[in-house]
Amino acid sequence: MRGRDLFAKYQPMLRLIIKIMGLLPKALLKWMWTLSDLLPELLGVALRYCLLKNLAGRCGDNVVVGRGVELRYAERLTVGSNVSIHKQCYLDAYGELFIDDEVSIAHQTSIVSFQHTWGEEGLPIRDNPLLCAPIRIRKDVWIGCGVRIMAGVDIGSRSVVAAGAVVTRSIPSGVVAAGVPAKLVKQIRPEPEPDVCRQSAIAQLRQESV
Repeated sequence: MRGRDLFAKYQPMLRLIIKIMGLLPKALLKWMWTLSDLLPELLGVALRYCLLKNLAGRCGDNVVVGRGVELRYAERLTVGSNVSIHKQCYLDAYGELFIDDEVSIAHQTSIVSFQHTWGEEGLPIRDNPLLCAPIRIRKDVWIGCGVRIMAGVDIGSRSVVAAGAVVTRSIPSGVVAAGVPAKLVKQIRPEPEPDVCRQSAIAQLRQESV
């Protein structure tokens, strides 16, 4: 039975648990998130889903979160439906993070929506002001294992980010991107109607690939 079929079967029970958890303090929910790693696989996934529904700014249906996933500033996180976030990922939504429907994020991926500045020389770099920029992962994106996604990036729909890539610039829809930094490898669907912004992004990635 597929995950979404299991979700549909137990959805009434999950909704009740979500409502009950909504009465609990956020600090307790965060503590329960850590403890969920100790549960058997399916129970852990179910508990993390119910917790995420209460911790995230918005969370859709059938969201699977693996063991060891760390969430920072979950209240600034938006997650769509039919999303999988596999084990040992690190998601920091300090600058806001938007994950659309049908997205799969493989294990040990890091997504960080801010970066450090270093302009104030009288302060250590770690104490300099942070520069926040939202990250958007559009519908039907597959992110390979060990990917690093930096602040301000927009990943277009139905694109693939290959394992180990470091994404420092936005990626258009319908392409495969790989490397450090991530560059266009190939398109995975025919060109849509002319889109000046998209064509500009593709041209830039191609130029960097040369």
